[in-house]
Amino acid sequence: MEKTKKEVEVKKTSKHKVEEKPEVKKQEKIQAVPEIISREKLLEAGTYFGHKVAMWNPKMKQYIWGKRMGIHILDVAKTQKALELAYKLLQKMASKPISFIWVGTKKQAKKAIEQAAARTSSAYVSERWLGGTLTNSQTIFRSVRELERLENLQATNYEGYTKKEGLLFDKKIAKLQKNLGGIRKLAGKQTPQVMISASPLDDKIAILEAKKKGLKIIAIQDTNTDPDLVDVIIPANDDSVKSVTLILTVLADAICSAKGQEQLFAYRKNEDIILPEEPKKEYVPKKRYNNNRYEERTVDTHTKEVKKEEVKEGK
Repeated sequence: MEKTKKEVEVKKTSKHKVEEKPEVKKQEKIQAVPEIISREKLLEAGTYFGHKVAMWNPKMKQYIWGKRMGIHILDVAKTQKALELAYKLLQKMASKPISFIWVGTKKQAKKAIEQAAARTSSAYVSERWLGGTLTNSQTIFRSVRELERLENLQATNYEGYTKKEGLLFDKKIAKLQKNLGGIRKLAGKQTPQVMISASPLDDKIAILEAKKKGLKIIAIQDTNTDPDLVDVIIPANDDSVKSVTLILTVLADAICSAKGQEQLFAYRKNEDIILPEEPKKEYVPKKRYNNNRYEERTVDTHTKEVKKEEVKEGK
């Protein structure tokens, strides 16, 4: 029997559909690969800005894309890849009984460091790094015990002490809380196994102590830093609040995801990621110094000029 036209058409269309399916699946697979952070967001955060060409460390050459207006530009693709590698490594570590310490004493990193440490229930240092925090912990924890003693006294309203002594104790407590607030929870516990640094150049003492104690170091590396000091490098701008906050939040997301907690930036859409505003630079007028023993010449000349004007007006 001869096949009807309809049967021929159905067979043709069915064959056509079978041929299209593999192509559709390939497209779906390509679209399904998520990015930890889009390159557009990395550009928006200014992660690609390096330092002046004259300030560079040649060891960072492989992470530099080029230079513009005398400033090195970091390769955003390599930043994205390094961030994903660090994320997966931290996620794997956080699934084990491993403790972390976050370090960032730079002004641009302080808030982000404290927030990341709070989310991950980790120790942190956002003020001055006290020498021996890792290598001579007994001395540091002696200060922690002193802080606890003073806080207990404060709770009793300094019973048995004068008002003046109480004020002095308050000042001492404030100072100790500022320096020890992030590491006091380490007292009597095992040394952290991983250090996450916002700027190894500014926190070099902390990095050297961590290396001496055998900690795994993950750090943001700008174009003027030495990559040999750390184990896992994330090439990025360490002078921008947006850049530092973006990267530290993603690293904190890795630890949170391993513990079943919410992620803020990692694998999120661009519109869901809200970066902080860069602080406005305060204008500080330059002081004019004079080596003479007498008053500054600027004051003398100013008064003389005023007198000349007065004389002219009088005439």
